[in-house]
Order: sequence, then structure tokens, then C-alpha cells
Amino acid sequence: MTISAQIQFIPLHSDSPMDRVDEAIAIIQASGVRYSVGPFGTSVEGEQGVINELVLELQNLKTTPEFLLNVQYHLGENRLSNDEKVAKFR
Repeated sequence: MTISAQIQFIPLHSDSPMDRVDEAIAIIQASGVRYSVGPFGTSVEGEQGVINELVLELQNLKTTPEFLLNVQYHLGENRLSNDEKVAKFR
């Protein structure tokens, strides 16, 4: 099943938080899912198992000792794609 998710990775107590965010985005890019980076998070879309593995990989990111990881899932057969959700604004 294809799902959508919004992922927000927030490093805490880091001298270079944007470097940590860049590492998280690199993991998302390498996952092969469709993604769109935004100022407050990254929207992803792909198979549920792949998205779940991606979230687990982000949870295991060891380059920062403390971080917040916020994930919002959107699933179900009536789910709009990420492109459909924003098409009228682009």
C-alpha cells in the first residue's frame, strides 16, 4: 500500500543542527521514496514498508545524541497523493 508521511527531524544540543538535518534528508533521498523538502519538514510518499524502514533508520541516526522525530502518516484507499494535495497552490 502506498502511503504519505510528513517527517520532521529536529536535532537538539547540536553545534551544527543544519548539518544533522542535512544528514536526515540524505537518508530520505537515498531511500528511493518520492519526497519534497519543506522549511518545517519533508513530505514523503511510497510503499508503507519502505516508509516504516525509513523512519526506523532516522530513529537510529547516531550523529546527534538527542533529537525530536515527528512523523505524521496519511494512509487509506481514499488518500490523496502529495501532489494532489497541493496542486491548486502550485
